[in-house]
Amino acid sequence: MLKNKLLPLLIFSILLSCLPATAQDKADFYVAVNGNDAWSGILTAPNEGKTDGPFATLDRARNAVRAKKKNGGAIFVREGTYYLKDVFWLEPEDSGTSFLAYPGEKPVLSGGTVITGEWRKTEDNKKWRLQLSKGMRVDDLFINGRRQQRARIPKTGFLKALAAGESKTEFKFEKGTLAGWPDASSGEAVIMPYEWVDFHLPVAKIDEQKCIVTLAKPCGYPLVPAGWGPHGDFYIENVLTALDSPGEWCFNKETSILYLIPPGGTDPNKCEITCGRLSVMFALEGQVNKKKWVENISFRGLTFQHSGREGRWRNYEGTAIRLSSGVRNCSVEDSRFLDLGGSGVVIWKGCLNNTVSGCEFTRTGDTPVYINDYPEEGQPTSANNQITDNYIHHCNTVMKSISGITVSGSEGNRIAHNVITDMPYIGINLSGALSSGWNQQSTPELQPPFTAAKIKPYVRSRNNVFEFNCIHDVMQELHDGGGIYFWGTLGQGPNIIRNNLIYNVGAGRGTAVGIYLDDETNDVRVYNNVVYGANLGVHLHGCPGNVLENNVFAYSGLADISIQPEAYNIGPMNTSFCRNVMYMGFGKMFESGETWSKTWDRKPIGEMDHNIYWRGGQKVNLGFGHLEGFDKNSSIADPFLEKPAGDSFTVKFGGEAARLGIKPIELKGIGLSRASIWTEKAGKCGGVNFPLSEEQIKALSIMRELGK
Repeated sequence: MLKNKLLPLLIFSILLSCLPATAQDKADFYVAVNGNDAWSGILTAPNEGKTDGPFATLDRARNAVRAKKKNGGAIFVREGTYYLKDVFWLEPEDSGTSFLAYPGEKPVLSGGTVITGEWRKTEDNKKWRLQLSKGMRVDDLFINGRRQQRARIPKTGFLKALAAGESKTEFKFEKGTLAGWPDASSGEAVIMPYEWVDFHLPVAKIDEQKCIVTLAKPCGYPLVPAGWGPHGDFYIENVLTALDSPGEWCFNKETSILYLIPPGGTDPNKCEITCGRLSVMFALEGQVNKKKWVENISFRGLTFQHSGREGRWRNYEGTAIRLSSGVRNCSVEDSRFLDLGGSGVVIWKGCLNNTVSGCEFTRTGDTPVYINDYPEEGQPTSANNQITDNYIHHCNTVMKSISGITVSGSEGNRIAHNVITDMPYIGINLSGALSSGWNQQSTPELQPPFTAAKIKPYVRSRNNVFEFNCIHDVMQELHDGGGIYFWGTLGQGPNIIRNNLIYNVGAGRGTAVGIYLDDETNDVRVYNNVVYGANLGVHLHGCPGNVLENNVFAYSGLADISIQPEAYNIGPMNTSFCRNVMYMGFGKMFESGETWSKTWDRKPIGEMDHNIYWRGGQKVNLGFGHLEGFDKNSSIADPFLEKPAGDSFTVKFGGEAARLGIKPIELKGIGLSRASIWTEKAGKCGGVNFPLSEEQIKALSIMRELGK
């Protein structure tokens, strides 16, 4: 926890950051809700005669900067809410333009629409209805700033889908649970083929007699696949028969009628009611193939709210700010993203040296920050982006299978000093590629069968650094993920996980892991991390050639370390697990998959030694079974973890741990390295009182029992 001596410094840094536009920022134009696009835009407020003043819209201000024909300009945005009529495009000619909150003010940029019209009560005198214009779409509804629940069946929990072969567009249901409702084609099925993914798919029809739901779009998996684990949980949203409780609503897509039961008996005609609309609010787009860059554009001190949900492509559509196809040296700083239908900031292919820093992301419908590149379109151009000092929390309003930050197919990025908490699934995710799913069209010179070794030179998930992040209370709803989760074959050049603090992962349920290397993940360096209160401290699943050294895995629920090879592994694996501390777990020390036999030549561990294991004096068997021949120089002993003193946040080791070469881990720099007006609430994640107090240990024990 922060010490009293640090509070003055923290408060001082917060006060400094409360001015999104600083003294050195000189405005070219101003925008205000009481402005006029016919005015000059060079005054901060309307003059006394109302003959001149600021502009009314961002579009007019951007066009005024363009007309000056110089390298950009600064646009100051005054207090108020600004509703975007369409996607706000920023192109190479806009390079050098800044969009800044006026000092001391917090303007809101909205992708939503205020719903107007006369609400009327329906015949049951409980529901209200409003006729909207044809073609309007309502996916998320807000009354006086609070999100309302789209009506669903069942109210909580799930129904169980039954297989219709291996169909991706149809599933069966138990008779009597659903009906052929007149507005079924307005419904949306939220279905989980597996426990780690949810799909939101429009319903085409429901056949009550045959007990079949037909979807208007196919799922990425068979809807009820055979094989691993439970599958086929679903519910139906947005049908009128489900609308029966205050705060619920549904929208008939055919008739364009919005139905609502207001919360607390309020009259909707006396409320401000908003719906998310634009699937992309701000789009920065260059032409990287022609070397036409959008560059040096910045956003600072702004709030982004009420974007619509995704369109055709997940993440590319459904975002507040999207950078794509040739954007470099741009920044989004000290801003806030909330109540979005999709993501916050998406950095798509062709983006270099961009920064997202000092921002808060909350109540987003999809992954808050997403960096993406892929090999199908020419040379790699997405690299060296900085995602730092952001506060990411409670982002679970639409999709559940999301990460706080995702990097996919991109290189040289730094993900540091972020606080990520209260998430339904993964904290930080790095994705590569799987050899079994490799597309030969992108690499015609490669001939099948594809292996991890073959595709590795073509994968761009490389040389990324993940450091000083505080990640806790993640994996709260879904299964098979972790605080930090890496997946697939990664590129040539090591990815690094270091000096992160990860705790309270998964409420003790299933494969909820502190640090998880999955499915061919390779060439990763994992060191100086502290993980506690995860169901699995570390899980190595079919991952070759990694190094894990000088980490602490403590108070694990199921096992401190889980090692599970797969049939696709090629030997030797050569993963090294040395000089780590396994401390006071609640479950087993080791968990290993059934596919690992003593005679198998694809053993996942090349070196495992000089570790220390401690169970409070309980017996621990080393070098047995699958691990025969390993841990010859490891010890079963108390590592003598010292509680931090004063302002220190260093996890120190004494006795046997020090003799084995296990070095102290400095936690003081973990979490936010600076505070902004949006992130100050997360400022207490900079340290941990470790070992845990009796109260914390008791809480973790209860958490594990609840997860069984």
